[in-house]
Amino acid sequence: MAVRTPHFPDLLFGSAARLRQWENTLMGLLEAHGYRELHPSLVLREGVPDGSMRFFDGDELVALRWDFTVSLAGLLARRFPLPPPRVSYAGAVFRRPVQPWEAVERFEVGCERIQPEGEASGEADVELARLLMAIPGALGLKSAILHLGNAALVRRPLEVEGLFGDLADAVVSALSRRAPHRVREALDGHPSASRLAAHAEALLSAMDGPRTLDALKASPYAELLQGEREHMERALHALLPILPPNLELRVDLADVAGLDFYTGPTLRLWAPGAQQELAAGGRYDRLFPGLGRPWQAAGFCVRLSRLLDLAETRPDLFEQPR
Repeated sequence: MAVRTPHFPDLLFGSAARLRQWENTLMGLLEAHGYRELHPSLVLREGVPDGSMRFFDGDELVALRWDFTVSLAGLLARRFPLPPPRVSYAGAVFRRPVQPWEAVERFEVGCERIQPEGEASGEADVELARLLMAIPGALGLKSAILHLGNAALVRRPLEVEGLFGDLADAVVSALSRRAPHRVREALDGHPSASRLAAHAEALLSAMDGPRTLDALKASPYAELLQGEREHMERALHALLPILPPNLELRVDLADVAGLDFYTGPTLRLWAPGAQQELAAGGRYDRLFPGLGRPWQAAGFCVRLSRLLDLAETRPDLFEQPR
């Protein structure tokens, strides 16, 4: 049982044992697929972000590690002239809670797939999706739902229409609420209003398997997004034949969570009854160029803290230990 005091969890016997078991299982799975562990410092000394746990080390303002992806990117950019292709991590991050019941200390396991600039990314994206598909079975979840999306389906039309700042945020907000009519309202009088509203209606077609991609044919940006659609079709063609029986695959064309970070395909893992995603990731090709390295990257993070909470509140969702 996890006891929060007030935002830092004390894991009692069963939860502590489960966390250790899950960490070992997932890190073993990643190692078997060629991912090597890195453990970035718990303390960030550069680029201290808002929302992090900050304190002074002497006269220097520092923060506790708030995100593995950013911490690993800084480490890799500083220490490696060429990127290690596969890295993994396990441990805690510390974030100020958005909701009063959220913990500050959060346990995670994840991986990053890094490539030189210009290298084809389709195979790497499928590799990560296959790994994420194996997570529910490895953790004993009886069933799970994997959402496949693509941030470029929203990002590229906004960019081609020259929409940034508040107007772009309004479109993203409407899509996050699954309300295409609000796109038209937010852009009232803007030349792109009718096109983006029609695009929103196409994106918000019912989530399903490969048939969902057909909705993009009705979008005014169908030609612009042809490459993204083909990329997703190839991924589905590779993933559907190996879909585990306990996993449902859905296509979510209107996934806008993390749109300021993700640049391409996105992955989100849910369980029936879960109020929050249990794992998430995708492609974020702008991270390393911003650090001076011409590398592409994608990855995912398994949020073990949420899984621990789910195991306590909904033990029926998990297989009983043998």
